[in-house]
Parts: sequence; C-alpha cells; structure tokens
Amino acid sequence: MASTPSWKLIFVALLVLEMWASQAIARSLQDASMVERHEQWMGQYGRVYNDNAEKAMRYRIFKENVEYIETFNKVGTRHYKLGFNQFADLTNKEFQASRNGYKMSSNQNAPKASSFRYENVTAVPSSMMKLSED
Repeated sequence: MASTPSWKLIFVALLVLEMWASQAIARSLQDASMVERHEQWMGQYGRVYNDNAEKAMRYRIFKENVEYIETFNKVGTRHYKLGFNQFADLTNKEFQASRNGYKMSSNQNAPKASSFRYENVTAVPSSMMKLSED
C-alpha cells in the first residue's frame, strides 16, 4: 500500500515537469519570433545600435511596445488600431522628449527682440480719418 501513493506522487511530479517544459519551449519559440521581428524592424528602419547592451535594452522596449500594440488591437474597443513605426524601440518618455516642445539654442549672443515694435515712435498723427465705404 505504501508504494501506491508514491507512484501517484511521481506521476503528478512528472506531469508538472512536463507542463513547465512545454511552457518553456513555447516561451522560447515566442522569444525567437520576437527577436526575428526586431531584426526585421531594425532592417526596415535602418536602426543600428552601439553595442549588445544597447541592443538588448532596445529589444526589451520593442517587445513591450509590440505586446502593448497587440493587446490594444485585440480589445477592439476603439475605432482605430495601433501600428509599428520607426519609434517602436523608444519608451514613451524618450519619444516625448525627442518630439515635444521647442528647444532653445544655447547661443547667448542672439539679439533680444523688443516687446513692442513701435515702442520708441514719437511722431504720431493727432487724428485719423475714416475712409467712407461708399
């Protein structure tokens, strides 16, 4: 009798290990597919990274953005869909910093503009004639 529960335990343990292994394989295939998508995207937009560390970081951001876009489009509650473009490897903050706002030049020798173009005019007519609209 003591051997029967141990066989059940071994069977359950093997079943759990098999499930973990199949999930790991599926995850590896998804990662390989995502790496391929990233490589294709890099080629399409001519993206080249300085080193493997930067490439790994940009891949992670790209993957998160792809997952967000796919999830957003699957929900289908909007009248539009999201797509991929040359900014797919940027975080929201990076994109906003590169695209929003005017950046003043650091040139300190630029002439200062006055607040009112005619502020120093002294010869002003005493009256203005209204032209008739006949």
